[in-house]
Amino acid sequence: MGSELVQTGALLGYLPSLLLIAVALLAASNVLHSVDLTFQLGRLIGIGSFLLFLGIGMVVFTSGPMVSPIIGSGEIGLQIRFDALSVLLLWLVIVLGTLLIQFSRNYLNGDPRQKVFFLRLYLTIAAVLLMISSGNLWQLVLAWIGTSLALHELLTFYPERPRAIRAARKKFIVARVGDLCLIIAAVLLFRDFGTTDIGAIRDAASAALASGNIPNGAATAAIFIVFAASLKSAMFPFHGWLLEVMETPTPVSALLHAGLLNAGIFLVVRFGEVVFLSTPALMMLIAIGGFTAIFASSAMITQSSVKVSLAYSSAAHMAFMIMLCGFGAHTVAIMHLIAHSCYKAHAFLSSGSIIEYVRNTGAQRLDKVPHPLALLVNGALTVAIFLAVATALGIDVTKRPAETAMITIFMLAVAYLMVKGNTGKAPLYVISRTTMMAALVTVAFFILEVLAEALLGRAVAVYPTLNAPVLISVWTAVVVFAIVIILSSYLPALVNRPAWRAFYVHLKNGFYANTLFDRLIDMVRLAR
Repeated sequence: MGSELVQTGALLGYLPSLLLIAVALLAASNVLHSVDLTFQLGRLIGIGSFLLFLGIGMVVFTSGPMVSPIIGSGEIGLQIRFDALSVLLLWLVIVLGTLLIQFSRNYLNGDPRQKVFFLRLYLTIAAVLLMISSGNLWQLVLAWIGTSLALHELLTFYPERPRAIRAARKKFIVARVGDLCLIIAAVLLFRDFGTTDIGAIRDAASAALASGNIPNGAATAAIFIVFAASLKSAMFPFHGWLLEVMETPTPVSALLHAGLLNAGIFLVVRFGEVVFLSTPALMMLIAIGGFTAIFASSAMITQSSVKVSLAYSSAAHMAFMIMLCGFGAHTVAIMHLIAHSCYKAHAFLSSGSIIEYVRNTGAQRLDKVPHPLALLVNGALTVAIFLAVATALGIDVTKRPAETAMITIFMLAVAYLMVKGNTGKAPLYVISRTTMMAALVTVAFFILEVLAEALLGRAVAVYPTLNAPVLISVWTAVVVFAIVIILSSYLPALVNRPAWRAFYVHLKNGFYANTLFDRLIDMVRLAR
């Protein structure tokens, strides 16, 4: 395919965002008076954009990446890049965005400011599309900041709700620090590599890693990329705002948890080759992601609010993906990202019916303490299932140490499922069903991992050669996860102990990190 045709096709990538921005501006200026017309245009653009991205994706997967010329002067300007990573995420965002547009029409029906909501939603979706398809640092930084500013307008949609405004203010502060980190990283990368083209930067970083001649500025940029990603994806201790944005409309929560939180993972994966240049950056990903994953998933089960529990769940999933990026398992992180986005969008949009569902169906009480022998038997059975599936699929699980560690954590999770399903006097059909589900989950995991690696190809960097400090961090994370899972299995035996009750209170309050952040904000406001 001719280069001019590829560049022209890549420029079409601006069309969905420009159309959404145009509709938003027309609605804001009252040229579009009708709420229904604003909605119909947005939905039509969403459907048309999906068809456009579908066609672009077919070209990318058959002919390779599509990169547009820079619209600007020299290295300063805007540029589109379509590769396997951006195409998959564009499909995800435009499908979820279109569904949220449709859902919002019914959810906010009768609200006098529904048109305002639509125009803010369109601007947010447009900024996300521009961020994912960014071909150079200029567009990435501008779109990164744009998504945050547009989201702020959605979070403050109900200005009469003080808690919503307070949460939005905290999110605004965290986001600005993250923006500053990304700007510093972009400046350092441009200084060391002499280009703003993301593809060229990735190639240069790969060459530097292979030669061992690693620029100090690029290694420092990797650390700032980790900071920016951690702040964007609500890592501990800056996760508190995520728990307090529940007074916004439900479509905003779905968009935030299923889409915008993913930006941090996207950033790390997009600059994977750069992050691999820095040992401290990889260790930070593992430490920050691993701790937040354990903290958030544990705090989640202490919450009585459905939406707050879902918020902790999102933080835990984001953190686990961040940790996987520290392992170098970028394809698995993207697979997890796509699955979590679909699941979490459905979870938020259906959260209003969960209480009724539990009332009608009841909830299973997993309050039996497993016998130590049961842990060994179920653990051995899990290992046997994994090895059998891996052998059948021709996968060598010991080929790459980081991949082995990741699979070990997954085995621990499946073993926990097996223990909970087989503890006590479980009927034979329950034991067999649990074992069958464990086998099916294992098969799905390996198939999706192979499929993700095949689809993403050279679009992402995977599994670098890890040095001793990073390997120690990786296996330390595995050991910590194993300890937490074993403690979780014996939790019914601990619930009546005074030490656990005290710990439960602290965990339920998130170790007071959010309270301390509130006090810091109040101190700054009083000082001003």
